[in-house]
Amino acid sequence: MVLVQTLIFGAIATIQHVVGFPLFDPEQQPLLDHLSSTASGIRKALQSAQLIPDVLDEDFTPLFTLNITYPKTDVNVTLGNKVKPAAVSAHPDASAFPVGSKLVPTPTTRSHATETWALVLTDPDATSRSDPVKAEMCHWIVVTEVSSNADGSVVQVPMPMDSEVIGDILEVETIVPGLKSAPYSELMSYFPPAPPPKTGYHRYTFVLLAPKPGAKAKAITKPKERPHWGYGKIGKGVRDWAVDNNLTPVAANYFLARDKKQ
Repeated sequence: MVLVQTLIFGAIATIQHVVGFPLFDPEQQPLLDHLSSTASGIRKALQSAQLIPDVLDEDFTPLFTLNITYPKTDVNVTLGNKVKPAAVSAHPDASAFPVGSKLVPTPTTRSHATETWALVLTDPDATSRSDPVKAEMCHWIVVTEVSSNADGSVVQVPMPMDSEVIGDILEVETIVPGLKSAPYSELMSYFPPAPPPKTGYHRYTFVLLAPKPGAKAKAITKPKERPHWGYGKIGKGVRDWAVDNNLTPVAANYFLARDKKQ
């Protein structure tokens, strides 16, 4: 785990709005309480909700605390809080920093490579937890690509202009001193949670994915469709998509939402 953590910290990316998304924000306080800001606390919450193993592998250990905020409605996602679907109809803002520390690894720890990171939102309970015939449902994918010079300084990396593949390209703001902005894109546009009536609470789950250490870099592919993340089989989802794209989960958070008619 120490080796994996070192490699991940050496591949830090920065993402900012559509999502308003500084991947590492040294100024922001965690929105979660102290217990839920530790790796063991996050794991316990995910296990309690059975997101480990429904969405994440049994051995998942978070390397980062993932803060998700819906600014238009002032809703924070705090590992299982209940929210109304109307409060999450627009995409959220997000930030992340290493579990147990607010220190940002210096740019000099970067490897000389191009890396792709992704933030996703998935629903393992579509159309309901008891009958997940459309699960997992892909609700959102944001990706970014950055690269570093031999001295570790970050340079901008252009992304393909194929709107069918990755959508519009936008510039991001510099968040961390010494870290230049990188382009990002919505690979899958934000699909607002809308749980059907009488289907109970859905576990809407955010997962932050980083390049798998040692894996060959490859272009991130777009799911063919949202249900089952395009795999055409119940239970298929972000875990399968991550494997196919040489990505590994490094952070997770979730909220619960249901229709008012139950």
